[in-house]
Amino acid sequence: MIELIKLSDPVTIQILRDALESRKIIFRIDNAGMNALMPLPTVMDARVMVAEDDKMAADLIIQDLELNQ
Repeated sequence: MIELIKLSDPVTIQILRDALESRKIIFRIDNAGMNALMPLPTVMDARVMVAEDDKMAADLIIQDLELNQ
């Protein structure tokens, strides 16, 4: 698995999760919810990881959702 994007907003994470699931892309989200425990919001962002084979399709979803960083 490789890192697709880092996010801190739980709503954006859920939107991306729904989009990846609907397209049957293999993924996992590391550190989801951990930023709520930290004193600074971006100290530990959630990392969205995808299978290497699905990276190109996941990148297109990121572009469609305008999450490019």
